[in-house]
Amino acid sequence: MAVLIGMSSTVKGKKYELTHNETFIGRVRQNQIPIEDASISSRHCSIVCDEHKFTLVDLGSTNGTRLNGAVITKAGLRPKDIIQVGNVELMFDGQDVEVDTNSASDTAQIEIMAEPVHIPQNFHTASPFGNRKDNRKPWVILTIGLIMLVVAALVFFIVRMFSN
Repeated sequence: MAVLIGMSSTVKGKKYELTHNETFIGRVRQNQIPIEDASISSRHCSIVCDEHKFTLVDLGSTNGTRLNGAVITKAGLRPKDIIQVGNVELMFDGQDVEVDTNSASDTAQIEIMAEPVHIPQNFHTASPFGNRKDNRKPWVILTIGLIMLVVAALVFFIVRMFSN
């Protein structure tokens, strides 16, 4: 049975079995493999199974689909291939997977990019504070401000007590 194994922090260690003829990967729950990440399109890509041969197909995603670092529109999968959807990496694996060695269309549809794909500046994220790592800063600033306010109030009351 073919599986996808999560490699990135948000899906690390999770296994997704590829049991459908076409398995959809995307941000919304209607996909067989839903991954909540702002860099992933609603319906990002699919993996098509034809007997024991698997093909990765990009579905016009905003940030593209990569296979072993190369941007693809459609490509055959082999065990241990690394699929990147947005900022999330998954490893394709399986014991009963057949590799089509005669397929020239797989390599013909791989587009090698000169530089990495960047997320646009105006790309909308789910949180107004940015991604999860970035949303700590406003809370730290707010906490420090509250601590300073409490210290100032204590100093004010101590000065008033001893000034009488």
